[in-house]
Amino acid sequence: MASSETAEKKDGGGLIGFVIVTVLAIGIGAGFGIFLDGMTAVDVQAKAPDANAGKADEHGGPKTPVQSAGASAKLVAMTPIVVNLAEPQDAWIRIEASLLIDGMEFGADILAGQVAEDFVAYLRTATLSQFSGPSGFQNLREDFIDRAAIRDREHIKDVIIHGVVIE
Repeated sequence: MASSETAEKKDGGGLIGFVIVTVLAIGIGAGFGIFLDGMTAVDVQAKAPDANAGKADEHGGPKTPVQSAGASAKLVAMTPIVVNLAEPQDAWIRIEASLLIDGMEFGADILAGQVAEDFVAYLRTATLSQFSGPSGFQNLREDFIDRAAIRDREHIKDVIIHGVVIE
């Protein structure tokens, strides 16, 4: 008789422990949700420049964010770029991109053509493995921004990639 009473207590103890752990997990999740809700976009943007302040880019210079464009900025569409990659030989890449150009009244389309030539020259030396993985697209975008900045740092503010197809 004593053994049947202890068996009933053991079954109830496991259920109570499960309930306590579940309530504790819900409380921690709710607290974390409230914490995240308190963070605003302004807080995140205010902290972002400090994170990259001391870092340098791959060329040794300070890493600068994309400059903000003024009211006279315009988006210049580039012709689609179709190029075969260096490795593997049968891989092709097609990129549709635009340039955000500020302060240039004439010759923006000529500048876009010259930047497209630079992109083609870069892509012919690139391999497929450079664009694979979760950071491949970000690396491609950063390389394009660097190439465009070499061509004209004053007027080109950003490179916007609309589409990438690798075949």
